[in-house]
Amino acid sequence: LDVWLQPYLERDMAGVSDPAERRRIVERAIELTCVLMLKMTDHLPLVPDVGNRLFGGSSSNPVITVGGQTADGQTAVCDMTWIFLKATEMLRLRDPNVNARFAPGINSEAYLRRLCEVNLLTRATPSLHNDAAVVPAMVEQGFSLAHARDWSATGCVEPTSCGRHFGHTNCMMFNLVAPMEMALNQGCHPVLREQVGPATADPRTFASYEEFLEAYQRQLAWLIERAVEGNNKLGKAHQVVRPTPLLSALFDGPMESGRDLTEGGARYNTSGVALIGLSDVIDSLAVIKRLVFETGQVDFDRLLSALEANFEGHGDLLARIRSQVPKFGREDPLTERIASDLIDFLYRCFQSKQNYRGGKYLPGYWSMSNHVAFGKLSGALPSGRLRGKAFTPGLTPAPGCGADLTEQIHTVAGLPGLKMPNNIAFNVKVVPGAKDSHQQVLDRISAYVGAYFDLGGMQIQFNVVSTETLKHAMRHPGQYRDLLVRISGYNAYFVELNRDMQIELVERMEHSLGAGNR
Repeated sequence: LDVWLQPYLERDMAGVSDPAERRRIVERAIELTCVLMLKMTDHLPLVPDVGNRLFGGSSSNPVITVGGQTADGQTAVCDMTWIFLKATEMLRLRDPNVNARFAPGINSEAYLRRLCEVNLLTRATPSLHNDAAVVPAMVEQGFSLAHARDWSATGCVEPTSCGRHFGHTNCMMFNLVAPMEMALNQGCHPVLREQVGPATADPRTFASYEEFLEAYQRQLAWLIERAVEGNNKLGKAHQVVRPTPLLSALFDGPMESGRDLTEGGARYNTSGVALIGLSDVIDSLAVIKRLVFETGQVDFDRLLSALEANFEGHGDLLARIRSQVPKFGREDPLTERIASDLIDFLYRCFQSKQNYRGGKYLPGYWSMSNHVAFGKLSGALPSGRLRGKAFTPGLTPAPGCGADLTEQIHTVAGLPGLKMPNNIAFNVKVVPGAKDSHQQVLDRISAYVGAYFDLGGMQIQFNVVSTETLKHAMRHPGQYRDLLVRISGYNAYFVELNRDMQIELVERMEHSLGAGNR
C-alpha cells in the first residue's frame, strides 16, 4: 500500500520548497494514513462464543504490507513506508495487521532498525518478513520473478502476488498432532475414542523407530487425503453456488480466459495450508527415537500407560523426557533431522495434490489461535506435553525446550524455506533490560533480526512484554485495555482473549534483551 500511495504524496510535494509547507504536507499525510487505518478497524464481526474460543481475539484481519522490493528488484521503501510505520506506532491498533517486508542488500539498515523500533514501541507489530526467503519460495511454485517480488501478505502472513493470484491461503487448518496420537493407538483417536484413521499396527510390536515413523506417515497421509478431498468438494460447491464476477473483474486473468476466479481464471491458482503443531510432533518423535529405540530406557507399553494417565504416577519418566532428550530449537542433529524429514514429507504430500482450480497446495507453518483450540482436543504426548495444553504456536520451539534465542534463530532459519511457500510464524517473546537505554535495546533486537534474515529465516514476530506484565494484566484487565500482543500471525488485545489463549501467551519462553544475555 505504501508503493501504491507514494505517487499521491509526490504530487502533493511537487514544487513545494518551503520547509514549513513541506512539513505541513507530511503531517497531513500522516493524519490521512491514521484515518485510513482507523477506518479499516472500525468494524467488528459478530462472533459466537464457540468461534471466539477457536479464533481467540482475531478480527477480520485486513492487512497492510509495506517495504521490500519492487517488481524490477529495486527498493520499495519510500516516504509512505515511513509514514505508515509512524501511523502504526501512534495508533497501536489490532487491525489492520501490518506486515513489513525486508530485502537484505536492497533495503537499508536504517529501515530494518525502524521496523524493530516500532515493534519495541507497540509491543507487537509489524510482522517482519524476509524477501530473500519468501520470493524464491514463490518462484519455486511457478511465479515469475517479477510477480513474486510483487507480493503482499494475506490474513496472517501468507504471501500473495497482488491482483493476479487467487491463493485461498487458509483453505485448511491442519492438525499434525492428531495423526501422531492415531499412530500411537492403531488409528483410534484417544480423546474422541473413535477409530478415525487406518488400522496401523500396535506400537508395542514395532522393532524400530522407522516402523513407527511409517505408521505416523500413513495416518498423516490418510488425513491429508481426506482434507484435500473435503476442500475440493467445498470449492466445487463454491463454483456453482457463489461465482465471484466482481472480484474476478479486479484480477488479471479472468477477462482473458473467460473464467471466473472460482473456476481457475486467475493467472496463479493455489490453496494454502496452515500446518499446526510441528514442534510438538518433532519433540515427540525425538523421545520415541531416543528413549524407546536407541537407549531402550522405556518401552512402548510404559510410554502408552504414561500417556493414558497424563503422566500421573510416571514422574520419573516425565523428568527423563524433559532432561535427557533434546527438543526442537536446540542445535541438535536429532531434532534437526526429524524436522527436515517431516517438512520434506509434508511438502511432497501436499504438492502432489491438485486443488479444484487446477493449482497446487502450498504448506505453511502458522496457527492463528488454533494451536490452543487443537490442544484442548488432544491427550498427553510423548514430548511431555500434558493433556489439553496448547500446542506450540506457528513454527516456534516449545517453551521448555531450553534453547536461548540465538539457538532458536539458528534452528528456525536453517529449515528449508522453499518447502514452506505458505510462510511461517516464528513467535519470539522478548523483554528489554531494565537498565538498558532504548538505543541499546534497539541495537540488540536489530542485530537478532538481521542475523536471522542473513541466515535465511523467513518470518519473525515479537511480543515485547514480560511474563509478569501479562500475569498482572490477567488480574487487572482494566489497566491494560490497549495491551497489544502478537498471537501467531495476527494481533489482539490481550484482555479480550479467552483465558486459555492468555495462558498460552504467559507460558511462552521469555528472552531477555539485557546486556549479557543471548
